[in-house]
Amino acid sequence: MVSPHSPGLVNLCLSLDGSKPISQILNFEYRAPSVHDSVVFSEDKSKWEEFHLQMRLAYLLFSTSKTLNVLSSKVSPAKLKEAKKFAHKTSNISNSWAYLIKSIEDSRISVAQAKDGLFELSLKNTIKEWLLERVLEGCKTTEYDAQGLGVIHLCAIIGYTWAVYLFSWSGLSLDFRDKHGWTALHWAAYYGRYGHVLCCFNLQFFCGCPASVSLSVLNKMN
Repeated sequence: MVSPHSPGLVNLCLSLDGSKPISQILNFEYRAPSVHDSVVFSEDKSKWEEFHLQMRLAYLLFSTSKTLNVLSSKVSPAKLKEAKKFAHKTSNISNSWAYLIKSIEDSRISVAQAKDGLFELSLKNTIKEWLLERVLEGCKTTEYDAQGLGVIHLCAIIGYTWAVYLFSWSGLSLDFRDKHGWTALHWAAYYGRYGHVLCCFNLQFFCGCPASVSLSVLNKMN
């Protein structure tokens, strides 16, 4: 058994009295125990937090699917017309697939970027289908996850600005509140998602319905 020692080179040999060597003297290196680089750990923590939110979002989307309800019920002509209109407005998502595939084939992005792009585009398509189901059913409210947040709130926290347009085109309210009374704008402002906040404000302005964001939350952006 080797006793603890500070990092560095030491002599190693056999001895009967602890001082006179009776074997060949060899160099032995004590190495410092491996520790996590605090910077890398910080970066990993941020990425894991974002991934955790994405996983919550994906689980909420899949666990609240209404596909069977839509297939087993008779859709009114009015709802079918709204659904077709929504599908037409979101048809540009297919162009995103073509752009991602072309970027990969031309080696314009790294493997990590390609994976992130694939993951986000998959979520975008899933949210589109999720909203389409609600348009067909005529739903005006959405579900919460275990922490009391809805799809639009999780998208705002992650920074998915494109989700604002999808929700707006579907007819679902951008002012939908979570179980704590916060809207997507509250969460976007709290996490400093400036692009998301400005996008919401623009949509609310053109729709003529002012966004319900408290001054106390907006002050966090200054």
